[in-house]
Amino acid sequence: MRNRIIYKNPAPNLRLFVVLVLMLRIISYFMLSDDVSITQALKAGLRVGLTVTVISACILQQFSEKKPHYKYSYPLPMWLYGAYLLFGTMSLLWTTSVNSSIVQLTMDLEGFAFAFFFMRMVLGYQWQYPGGYFNLQKIIAPAISAIAIGFFIGMYVNPDLFYRLTHGGSEARLGGFIINPNELGMLLVVGFATLLPLLQKNGSYRISRIILIIGLMYLVVLTGSRSSFAGMILVLAVYAGYHQSKYLKFALGGIIAVMIPAIGYSVFVKQGDVQEVMNMTGRIPFWRDLLTYNFPKEPWIGYGYMRIDYSDKFESLNAYAGAMTHNTFLQVLLGLGLVGLLIVLTQLSTFFHALISHKNKALSQQTVLIFIPILINSFTEFGIFGETNYGILFYLFLIFSLSVEPVKAGSRIIGRPNTNAKQPDLSLRPATAA
Repeated sequence: MRNRIIYKNPAPNLRLFVVLVLMLRIISYFMLSDDVSITQALKAGLRVGLTVTVISACILQQFSEKKPHYKYSYPLPMWLYGAYLLFGTMSLLWTTSVNSSIVQLTMDLEGFAFAFFFMRMVLGYQWQYPGGYFNLQKIIAPAISAIAIGFFIGMYVNPDLFYRLTHGGSEARLGGFIINPNELGMLLVVGFATLLPLLQKNGSYRISRIILIIGLMYLVVLTGSRSSFAGMILVLAVYAGYHQSKYLKFALGGIIAVMIPAIGYSVFVKQGDVQEVMNMTGRIPFWRDLLTYNFPKEPWIGYGYMRIDYSDKFESLNAYAGAMTHNTFLQVLLGLGLVGLLIVLTQLSTFFHALISHKNKALSQQTVLIFIPILINSFTEFGIFGETNYGILFYLFLIFSLSVEPVKAGSRIIGRPNTNAKQPDLSLRPATAA
């Protein structure tokens, strides 16, 4: 009897590799040491190493028997984000600090390269191994869940490291020395948004997913992040609207109705200080001063990439002194002026057009869920056009997932598509094979 050759599908191991790369990339944005020099070296080394890794994976795909080819269905969002970075590069000619602008610009350009090749790698694997193994949420969800489990363990093992005391020491917020609690909250809500579509498999609810979702919701509350809590509620509401089950809509509506009064007040109002909520922890008077005093000085092309003043910090008259605006659109307006703001608003409009027009509606719906916490964070923190952060990374993932599509070798990439060519399954719906 002939020995039977048993073929082992490499997709699960490859997906584990992709998840590990993303997890390490997210970790590279954390404070990895209390020594600034060591932290910078670790961050730079880890990021560059991971970028080289994904580029190498893309090269290996081109040498495989089933070599992926790509077409650009909606390239404008990608090109215009590149135009924003190009204009940022031009601003080195007039920036108020060449060193500061170069550092931020170099990190953002490297992040753009990583996101581009990471998504080409993922889309290539989608083409080579169909069946839903490499759907975007199946990569993001486990990466963020693993990090969340690490924070869950850490807050009990070493609370001094994993919690940050605010409001005179009366409030303890998860994130601590490692990461800004608002940024951690946004990350957790992105994980929450990617887990929701994975709740069911073959029509049955998955207990492990439910536990993870509840755990992420609990950690979001512990961050004390108002924007993240609002994002989580909105993601839940939008997902309920997408779902066809009336029972699930009713259940999720009930959860939202209970969470807002039961948890929302304690998250939004610290020590009973309603005034702090109304001025967004001093952000509104800070923004008002920026627009009143600094914007008129450099209205057209700004102070330079990621600069908001002639000095390193803007000394606000009615609020705190700050080096960044805590609003991604104001950051662009101050740094690159009205010209830069026009570029990013145009880029955002083309992203929305691609989102609405894309033929893969499951992909569009998943993109909306992921984009909600990222956009909300952009109004209060670094955001999608601000200083280097993993919010930019996720936004670039969404841009490339909408813009780039793998196609069968030999099919026509320009002009009318070849209707006889079998197209890859890019659906973000849960697949039974995975």
